[in-house]
Formats: sequence, structure tokens, C-alpha cells
Amino acid sequence: MAFGPAAAVYAFLVDQPAWREDCRALGALVPGPRVLDLGIGPGTGAVEMARAAPGTRHVGLDRSATMLRRAARAARAGAVTLPLVRGDALRLPVRDGALDGATGHSVLYLLPDPAAALEELHRALRPGGRVAFLEPRRQGAPLAATLTGGPRFAAAMILWRAMSRLHRRYDEAELASLLSRAGFAGARAWPVLGGHGVMATAERA
Repeated sequence: MAFGPAAAVYAFLVDQPAWREDCRALGALVPGPRVLDLGIGPGTGAVEMARAAPGTRHVGLDRSATMLRRAARAARAGAVTLPLVRGDALRLPVRDGALDGATGHSVLYLLPDPAAALEELHRALRPGGRVAFLEPRRQGAPLAATLTGGPRFAAAMILWRAMSRLHRRYDEAELASLLSRAGFAGARAWPVLGGHGVMATAERA
């Protein structure tokens, strides 16, 4: 992920109540206790998940040193323990079956090969381990509905739509299918963030 130069922009996008709320919901789908946050970014989502589930050991991974520094500051400010690892989603630095679960928020759409990343994640999870992802939704939402979330929410969603147009977006069936093709079972997906995002979960069979 090439988010070093754009770290401040991305931090603005996720630093808002709606995003924090959906990140807490994302974390609740993955019970742990050892959970990898894939593409942790500035750490906003991981801090919310760690606060909501203090008994779970969350570990953040990102390729961007700039993002990891921001995540470290967010963890200190949030008074949570959040180990951080600089690494590649296609070559996770863990043995087979080492993880109980994994989360990712706004990460798959940025990866050059999201299918390969999910296959690598499948390798790293134990049988029965769960994953959950939040990604930009293909359809989006009407501008009028977006504006009801307030100016900051509207600006963030417009920015997210612009960024995802350069990469990829998913509808519910596409994201669930991507998880299924990587070997996960029971994949399901639904719209979040007022229809701008899609959340999905599945289990390592």
C-alpha cells in the first residue's frame, strides 16, 4: 500500500464517529483472542476494536512506516496495547494457523492482489478462525442521504469514493464471493456507512 504520503488524508477519512462505530462492529465479528488487523493504517479502527474487546490481543500490520507511526500514537492516546508489525499482506510473518482471526478496514480494495492476500490470510488462521472486512461499496449512496450524516461524514465519504474509483469497489455478492474463493466458509456481506461501505465476514473451514 502506498499510503505514506497520504497518511494525513486517510487519517481524516476514518477519524469520525460513524467509522469508529462500524469498526467496533467489525471487531465484534472476530472473537479472537489473537487477531491481526490487516493494513492497520492510522490505527483508528484497531484502537476502537481493542477498547471494545480488552481481552483480545490485537496486532496491527502495515507496509507503511508512516501509518505505523500514526497507529502507535493512536494506541498511546487511546491507552491500549497494540503491537505493530511492518509487513506485507502477501507474506504474513506468522506460521500456519497462528491466528484466531483477522480484520481489515478499507484495505482489500487497495491491494494489487486481494485474492492472494486472502489466501495467505487463510493459511495463517486456525480452523474456525473468523475474518471481517469493511470495504468501499460499488453502489454508494445518494448525496442527499450522505449529507444527513453531517459535513465531516459527507466530506470523508466523497473522498473515499474518489479514492476507491482509482482502485476497486465491491458489492455484497462480490465481496462474499472473494472470501469464498479464498477458501473461507459461510461468507456473508451487507451495506454499512450509510450505504457507502460493505462489511463481510467468513470462517476458516
